[in-house]
Amino acid sequence: MASSEQDAAGTTRRLVEEFIGQLRSSTERLADLASFGGHRPPEPGTIAMPGAMSAAQVTSIADSIAAQRRSIEALQAQLSAFDGQLAALEQVLGPLAAWSRMWADAEQRLLNLGKPEAGKLPA
Repeated sequence: MASSEQDAAGTTRRLVEEFIGQLRSSTERLADLASFGGHRPPEPGTIAMPGAMSAAQVTSIADSIAAQRRSIEALQAQLSAFDGQLAALEQVLGPLAAWSRMWADAEQRLLNLGKPEAGKLPA
């Protein structure tokens, strides 16, 4: 799951970088065109207009972010289910641990029945 999140984050970053690069390129071309004054603008389609590029790219970025959010929601659901499983296991193991502790104490007392206590001599 972490790999898909990294892929989605990398895709979003790449799309944003592409968008910025294309916007910068278009802006530079338009600035060059404006600096020459009397020239006619090139035919439509020769220079990608920033507005046309941004609509598709912003939609793609928004879709990528929505996918990342869905991935986070799925992770939250998985973590919630795992937490519930751990809580059930904790409830089962609590009494078992107490019983095991009592059993170990009983074994220790049985093993020490015939031995003299430390510091006391047998009578």
